[in-house]
Order: sequence, then structure tokens, then C-alpha cells
Amino acid sequence: MKYLNIFIIALATLASCTPESSTQDLGALPVPSFTATPLEGKPYRIAVQSTTPGAFMWRWNYKNTRTAKRETDTLSFPWKGEYTIQLTAFGHGGYAIATQNITIPVDVPVKDILKGGDMEAGSEQYWTKLNVGGAPSSHTSIEINNGVMNFNNTGNSNGAIYQAVKVTAGKEYIFSATVKGNGATNSWFEVYFSTTAPKQGSDYSGTKYIGLSTWDGCGAVPFDGKLEEIGCSGSGKGERGSMMFNTSDSIYFVIKAGSSDGGNLGTGITLDDVKFMEEL
Repeated sequence: MKYLNIFIIALATLASCTPESSTQDLGALPVPSFTATPLEGKPYRIAVQSTTPGAFMWRWNYKNTRTAKRETDTLSFPWKGEYTIQLTAFGHGGYAIATQNITIPVDVPVKDILKGGDMEAGSEQYWTKLNVGGAPSSHTSIEINNGVMNFNNTGNSNGAIYQAVKVTAGKEYIFSATVKGNGATNSWFEVYFSTTAPKQGSDYSGTKYIGLSTWDGCGAVPFDGKLEEIGCSGSGKGERGSMMFNTSDSIYFVIKAGSSDGGNLGTGITLDDVKFMEEL
């Protein structure tokens, strides 16, 4: 009787816990739509607003790698030209995509906030050499002569130079520089923009913005052009030098070059016409 009572109780418990139906209609896919309106006096900034009924999450894709995630947002385009704005709208039934083509009639107006970028006499006062550690014989030679900044070595080396600048959140910034060399082996030439302050005696690392890298397929043969265009590595690849910052802060513009595994910078790499331009 004891075990029979337990069995009866168990059956009653199961009966009282019968689950509801597991079939639930999630609803139809959202029907995505949005408006895109240039800001008055700033046609390079586009105000976008989702008009998608029932959506609860949004993702805007524009200008190569940039994204935004608010229902209403403002998108910035530093260069005149034709662009596509893509909205991915998420609803209870899934997600769907809508696109619009827009025309930006003008480049964003800018001013250069970097000092000593023309590499003329006296420019060296604005740049600080970074001792990246190791013996002096392993340091890349970095000197300003004859209107250019020269990076040289005869073998394995590393070295950097930097300058601090202040940036404002939400503004467009554009980096530009001319580099020239006859081809390097097992070498790098990298540009960083970071809030991390360089420390004397230590190598500099972090998120590289743009660079020449023989391992990634550029810098091994003679080159002469804009670094932001011929650079083949870094988060800024394909961005034509443009960037934005999420916070207003002092950042460090760091240029690092060197070689390893018996490589060298060839006869050297020259850097000139360096600019870091801020939206007016």
C-alpha cells in the first residue's frame, strides 16, 4: 500500500503539470523602412530614422565598416560621393533589410591639428622618440632631414616616434601621409591612434590603424604614395584615413617601424606631409 500511494501521488503530480502547447506563432518578418535626411548646413551628415513597424532592434551599416545601433541616429560621411545605407531591422518574426542610396555633395571641412607634419627644419621639436627597449644597436634610426622623416636600419630593429593630440567625440578625423621606399624584407611600418601613453623602455602595441607589412603583402616592393591608401594592414584599411572617437580625450599618434628575422627596411622609408585633420 505504501508504494501504491506513492505511485498515485506521482501520477497526480504529472497530471497537474501538463505543459502548454510548445507551438507559438512568432509573427511575420518586419517590413523595414527608414528615412535619410541631410542635416542643414552639414550635408555630409545624414539623419536616419527607422520607420519599421514592430521592430525592437536596429543595425545601420554604412561607409565600409561603420555601424550604428539606435532607432534614430546620425551617420557621418567624410568624402563626397555615392553611398549605400543599409538598415537591418529585427522584429519578433525575425529580421529584414532595407537599403537607400544617397549622394554626399561635399567633403567634410577640416583643419590640420598635427604639429611638425611638414617635416621641415624645426619639426623635430614636436615629436618624441620612443625607446622601445633592447640594446641601442637594435633601435630603428629615426631622423628628420631634408624635409622628410627617415626610418633606417641595417637589420633587426624596432623604434617609434609619437605626438599627443586632443580629439573630440563624434567629430570626423582624417589621417594622411606620404611614404616612400625601395622595398623592405620582414618589416613593418605602422601607425597607431590610442589613449594609451607610450612608456620609455617598452615596445608600443595595441590596435593598429594602418600600416605597411611585408607579411600582409605590402612594402616588399618599391612604393611611393599615400600610406592610408597603400597600407594593407590595420583597422583603418580601406577607410581612406577617416576615423571617429567615442570619447573626448588626449590620444597618442604613434609611428613604429622595424624589421625581424634578418630583414631590413631596404635603403630606408621616408615619411612626409603627415596630417591629422579635424572636422570644423
